Amino acid sequence: MSLFANEMSDAHKDSDIPSPAVIPRKIQAVANSAIADDNVWQWIHDVASSSPVQPIVNLGTGFIDHNPPTYLIEAHKAALESVDSNQYAPVPGSDALKEAIAEIYSPLYGRALNPVTEICITSGAQEGLLSSVMSFVQAGDEVILLEPVFAMYVYQVKMAGGTIRYVPLRPPKEAETKTVSGDSWTIDIEELEQAITPKTKMVYLNNPHNPLGKVFTRAELLAIGNLCVRHGLVLLSDEVYERIVFPSNSSSPQVSHTRVASLSPEIASHTLTAVSLGKLFNATGWRVGFVIGTEALMRPVIATHLVLAYSSSGPAQDACAVGLREAERSGWWETNALDVGARIGKLCGMLDDIGLTYVRPPSAWFVFVNIDNLRLPEEYTYPSLVTVEGTRDWKVCYWLVQEFGIASIPGSCFYGPENKVLGQRYLRFGACKSNEGLEMAMQRLQQLRPHIETLE
Repeated sequence: MSLFANEMSDAHKDSDIPSPAVIPRKIQAVANSAIADDNVWQWIHDVASSSPVQPIVNLGTGFIDHNPPTYLIEAHKAALESVDSNQYAPVPGSDALKEAIAEIYSPLYGRALNPVTEICITSGAQEGLLSSVMSFVQAGDEVILLEPVFAMYVYQVKMAGGTIRYVPLRPPKEAETKTVSGDSWTIDIEELEQAITPKTKMVYLNNPHNPLGKVFTRAELLAIGNLCVRHGLVLLSDEVYERIVFPSNSSSPQVSHTRVASLSPEIASHTLTAVSLGKLFNATGWRVGFVIGTEALMRPVIATHLVLAYSSSGPAQDACAVGLREAERSGWWETNALDVGARIGKLCGMLDDIGLTYVRPPSAWFVFVNIDNLRLPEEYTYPSLVTVEGTRDWKVCYWLVQEFGIASIPGSCFYGPENKVLGQRYLRFGACKSNEGLEMAMQRLQQLRPHIETLE
């Protein structure tokens, strides 16, 4: 060690500088920074990485292990050769992408969308949703979330300072012992209206729904939208799975996705809709989404987006502008929905084969699996977080990772404190995997047979 280093070391010994483990009170992190501490997404990643059974079959997160369409990749490569594409895109998004969205989505919304004032390109739908929440929710405001609910919505509302009121979707009675459709879970509109108070600012909708795959009916959406109009609320609609609705088969009747903002001018004037091009194109790493709404609603969203992200990836936006038109021309939306539906069908077939019931999704990537008849070992050691959570789904989730290399998400993570009991009988499995990934999943799931009790 040099003389200078020795002198510095001695100086530190005699100084009042705290050790790195001790942070002075004045510079401690604010409470909001801990909103997502101990979140299940990081936990399942860490547990899976340390599992003795490798490679992990990741049925937990929505991680797609196959590429987007070739024409989208080629468009991205071309954009990387453009000087303009490699620089900052305009704050509300590239003109080319916004014009493509306006051209394609105007007929779907039943009105001419203004690409300048009514569309904002965001860094994934997640950032668009956060920008929307932070534009309209502050301390003292209440936001209604429909359970089961994606945890990121909870974090967003808390980050904005809002208070959450939960309203659960109700499963049919037969869901306790039988496989049912996600569409059989229903919302009680009277219960929803009773949750509205003078402090309510927003209703947060996910349609098609994660993790149920439920596609809300036109009647349900009209009831929700009209409630928001009557009570003067913002309706924030996360519609990232809008193009992934499966065609009918022997077990699932045909359903179609209705965009809530298309139902009436009055509902449209209260609605912000978020869409993910990353999800729709199997390119989630590109982080490209967009928000649509009337100018009055979009003006603050665009301003908040500027603060949170400034702008989004230039090359990815330009590639998506090409990709949207090509997807329309080639019928890729229908092709992709068929493909995802086939993967869901394979996963559901595996569950049928080993004797587990589930919620059959009419849309999206996920299957809510009932674990009531899955036996856990009586003597098993669980880490502290699983013990603290205390619900059976966390224990099953951990056991599956450690003993079988199967990653999933505990169902109670999709519920608030009062209704966790409704979710503890489920795990969420994802089917957005390659054929090789699904084949490995089949092999691992077969190993559960000795632990599954036959339902009466």
